[in-house]
This record gives sequence, structure tokens and C-alpha cells, in this order.
Amino acid sequence: MPTITPVPPHEELEEHDHVEWCPPLDRRAALRLFSMSAFAVVAAGCGGGGAVNASSSSTSSSGTTSTTTSLAASNTAPSTNVAVTLTAVVAPAAATGSVTFYDGATVLGTATLSSGMATLATSFTTTGTQSLTAVYAGSSTYASSTSVALSITVSAAVSCSETLEGEEGPYFVDDSATGYNRSNILSNLDGSDTQTGIPLTLTLYVYDAKSSCAAMQGVQVDIWHCNASGIYSAESSESTSSESWLRGYQITDSTGKVQFTTIIPGWYSGRTTHIHLRLRSTYDETDDSGTNTMQLFFDQTLIDTLATSVSSYSAEGTNSTTNATDRVYSTEEDGTTLLSLAGSTSAGYTASFSVYLPI
Repeated sequence: MPTITPVPPHEELEEHDHVEWCPPLDRRAALRLFSMSAFAVVAAGCGGGGAVNASSSSTSSSGTTSTTTSLAASNTAPSTNVAVTLTAVVAPAAATGSVTFYDGATVLGTATLSSGMATLATSFTTTGTQSLTAVYAGSSTYASSTSVALSITVSAAVSCSETLEGEEGPYFVDDSATGYNRSNILSNLDGSDTQTGIPLTLTLYVYDAKSSCAAMQGVQVDIWHCNASGIYSAESSESTSSESWLRGYQITDSTGKVQFTTIIPGWYSGRTTHIHLRLRSTYDETDDSGTNTMQLFFDQTLIDTLATSVSSYSAEGTNSTTNATDRVYSTEEDGTTLLSLAGSTSAGYTASFSVYLPI
């Protein structure tokens, strides 16, 4: 017969300590002593349930519908004192009540849910990384929940100079009518008479020089320029009164951005190659008096190349007015609104430019 070595009592206790310390529970007896929520905690601790996943959400007492909360920011790298919109989304969307936003342990504010969404506009006065969370308080029907922490990095406010103003020019037409709000301005509003030339995708960003260079949303950016032959649309003097090509506008988004699909303009007597812009914002009268206007220009080497080797432009010959002798380029805007292009005459060009208001 094999020899059986008895296990000392303390070793047997240590071996089974993680299980045997918790006594069997009679649920009916336990419910007489505890509330349902307290019983759930005891049961969970005794192998009756798993832990809540704190990385996604938390829930309130049993008997309510579980929820999850997510958090997003309109800008995860803002500078100090620049407005940031925080958006909390609670699922299911039928959840009602309020969401409180936190920066660490500091309460930033509370917002009421609407269709499962709550927003809060805030800003930060100190630099560094901020850890933000959104906490849904729950209701009698829906359980509370907490979002995963969202990190944003706040930098010191930057300084910027207001963009220099350039004159409106003689060919502005108020293009606020329906249909002019468009990205592609190559054709008439009805799609006819598409203008040809070297393709240009122009991206503009509008910033507020009086508010830490923050992006400006909701600015109407009007654009107009001549075609490859130096002709403007919508002008009786050009015999184009019924035309609307190479004109339009867009409204800046939350990043201050608009983008236009067009062509590189040609030229007309007395002026170098240019594009007109007018920006209707809180810094101007939003009328057609010519305030808040500017012009964009092109590298002189490219202008000369188009005039001598690209058929759409070479028919007009070389312009005697260069950038250096143009009154707007050299006198009004001091060469500060020259576009930097990427691309080629065969594939087309892209360019971006930042405008700092007021100008």
C-alpha cells in the first residue's frame, strides 16, 4: 500500500484559500439581508460575476438598460484660450438625462442629452496634456456610463499677422444667389460652357488673427477670376452677362477650410495673373462694398511658361505687366499673397493659402 503523507492543515488552507474562504450563498436568505445591488457585489466577489470593463463604460445598478458613452473633441491639439467643442454620444440614443464633462477631476460643465448626444464648448488656459472624460449620469431607465479618457494637447497661443488687403477690382458680382455655393467653379451654374486651362485645386484656410489665430468657421469665401483668355463671366463689358463660370463661394468648416476646383487664370491688359477673394465675416459689413478683399498671385516663371508654351494661354501672348510692376502685387500686398504650387502643367497644380482676418 502506498504511503500517504498528510498535508499540514495550514498548507491545505493556503492551497484552497482563493476558493474556500467564500461560503455558499442561499440567494433567498441573502436577499433578506442585502439589497439587490449589494447582493450583486457580494456574489461577484464570490465568483458570481465578472468585473466591469472600466476602459469603455460603467453601468449603474441592475434593473436598468446598459449604456455606453464615447467622447470626441473638435480639436485635439488646440492652443490656449481657443474654443474646443466636446461631443459625448450615449448609446442607446433613447437615453435621457445629462452628461458631465471632466478634465481629470475638474468639472468642465454639464450638458443635456438630445437624441443621444450632448455637446460642450470649452477652452483651456494652461498648456500640456489634458485627460478628458464624459460621464452619463443615468436615469431610472438607463444605467450610467463613463467614456474612455480622451487626451488632448494644449499648446501656447501663437501669434500671426493680418493678411494684407488687396483691392476688389472692377469685376466683382455678388454671387450669393442659389447655386453659387459650390466647390467646382469651372462651368456655368447649369453645367454648360466649362472653361479649359491648367487645372488648379485651391485650398484656403481662414484664421482669426485677433483670437490666437484660431480657425474661423462660417466665413463666406467668394472667388472669381478670368479664364485662360483673360475674360470674366457675368460682365456686359465682356459680352458675358449670361455666363457664370469661374465664380462661386463656399462657407468655411470647423477647421476654417474651403476648397475650389478651377484653372489657372490668364491675364488682361494692365494686370498680372491673379485670383480675387472676398471674405464675409464678423470683421466686415457682409455687403458688396469691397471690404475684406484680397488677391492671390502666381510665380512669374510659371506665368511666362504658360504664355509661351501652353496653347490655352499662349494665344494671348506674353503679358507686359509682371508681378513686379503690378500695383496690387507690389504696392498693396507687397508680394505676400504669392501661391506656392505643387504639380505640373500637364497634370495640373494644387495650392493652399492661409488668410488671417481681419485684412
